[in-house]
Amino acid sequence: MTIAEGHTLLLEPDRQGGVRCFLIERGLLKVSLSSTDSQPITLGFLQAGDQLPLEFQRRATMHLEAITPVQLSECGVEAPQPGQHSLNDWAVDLLLIRRLTTAELRLTALLRLLAERIGRRQKDWYVLPLQLTHAQIADLIGHTRVTVTQQFSLLRRARLIETCRGPAGDLRLAPGLVEPLVADSGAGWGPIG
Repeated sequence: MTIAEGHTLLLEPDRQGGVRCFLIERGLLKVSLSSTDSQPITLGFLQAGDQLPLEFQRRATMHLEAITPVQLSECGVEAPQPGQHSLNDWAVDLLLIRRLTTAELRLTALLRLLAERIGRRQKDWYVLPLQLTHAQIADLIGHTRVTVTQQFSLLRRARLIETCRGPAGDLRLAPGLVEPLVADSGAGWGPIG
């Protein structure tokens, strides 16, 4: 099964005819869930080699949004191999991020998680190969869009992030933001009340 870039495939509850798991053959996939009366909530991002078990899909509609062109195939449910991440890993990590006390901590933790899981190192930066709006980031960390915009302004002024010019618009993260030993030196970049 393929999903074109920018398109979303909806999987209705219990309508997969026995399919228990998909393997992401290629691409980057954003996975969200919704019920009949709710907005989708992001569970995580999966890439080539990761598995998408459908246990979350039993009671809610699963939204599979292709950040890049995605190819899926049916697979058996197995434990993730080293270097692979399950949807459960993402869900737990995103829930833990929402438990952090400040917007600065939450945003930093989210950016580190994205860099670790789907980012790539390019020269002096970590590059995230996806575009998330401030509203989407706010949803992921449990803050308002305005707060996220303010935090991004602080990060830009501190030269800890840059947005690449051009159609891809990748977000670049400085190693000082991503690498815990450097970022946790206590230097902070200034939380907003």
